[in-house]
Amino acid sequence: MDEDLPEPSEPDAGGRPPSRPTRLAWGAVIAILLGVVGLVAYALTHESSPTAPVTPAVTSPSVLATLSTVPASTFDAVGVSARGTTLTAPRVVSDPSPPVAGGRPDVLFVGAEFCPFCAAERWPLVVALARFGTFTQLHDTSSSGQAVFANTPTFTFDKVGYSSRYVTLTGVELFSDTTGPDGTFTRLARLTPAQAALVARYAPPGEKGAMVQSPFVDVAGRLIVVTSGFSPALLAGQSQAQIANEIAAPAVTTTAADGSPAPPTGQAVVAVANELSAGICAATGQSPAVVCRSRGVRTADAALGLTVPTPGAGG
Repeated sequence: MDEDLPEPSEPDAGGRPPSRPTRLAWGAVIAILLGVVGLVAYALTHESSPTAPVTPAVTSPSVLATLSTVPASTFDAVGVSARGTTLTAPRVVSDPSPPVAGGRPDVLFVGAEFCPFCAAERWPLVVALARFGTFTQLHDTSSSGQAVFANTPTFTFDKVGYSSRYVTLTGVELFSDTTGPDGTFTRLARLTPAQAALVARYAPPGEKGAMVQSPFVDVAGRLIVVTSGFSPALLAGQSQAQIANEIAAPAVTTTAADGSPAPPTGQAVVAVANELSAGICAATGQSPAVVCRSRGVRTADAALGLTVPTPGAGG
């Protein structure tokens, strides 16, 4: 004899509970709801891992060689001015406790890879430092494409390698040019207490908490830089090789060979490099003499108000 199967139904008038299939259906609904609530809670509270910054390309040896062999005559001819361009000179200081690393004066650079003004300032700093030593490791990058002066070509001092008998380089890139899921730039490094104290001491009022919008350079306790020496606009639309070639042989006329306006990029970079070189020379006791006694550095000494050393100084 067939048995009667119970049919799903609402509780009857006597208040008896629903049948087993009904209870299973409601259980499935509750499980789904709990799963949805769990996914929403996860989405709201889970913090995604930041996007890892892309490893930048190694700077072309030919570009680095060009920047490292700018003729002395070019530095002397340019001095501290660039045709049709306003330059911002560094501030002269006399730090009683200048930064030192390995027994040598230290040049501290603090910036961020996304920052266009930092991008501009790295060019003359590389050119100046190459007069005193050798870059053993350098990488290319560009400023953020989401800010003013987008995609300014430059280098990064993250993991930089530099060797010199006269001076050291400490490069601190606080952030990359890569953004994470929350839209902020990925952090690369943090300042040490001593570095933070230097920034706090010399940064302009109102900018102490936002120095990654501009570079901060302490040239061995003799010069302080808190913005780029020239506008990043001078570097726009050019490759690393084009800029390097303009630095090695800056245009001295107002028009190029094809009749177009000649960019003052090379003159601007060399002029700022002369000023930075003068600051380094002040910290190294005017060594090496071939750099520190050059006409370009002497012109920078006079323009900045640095004391011109006696002829017998240097090494």
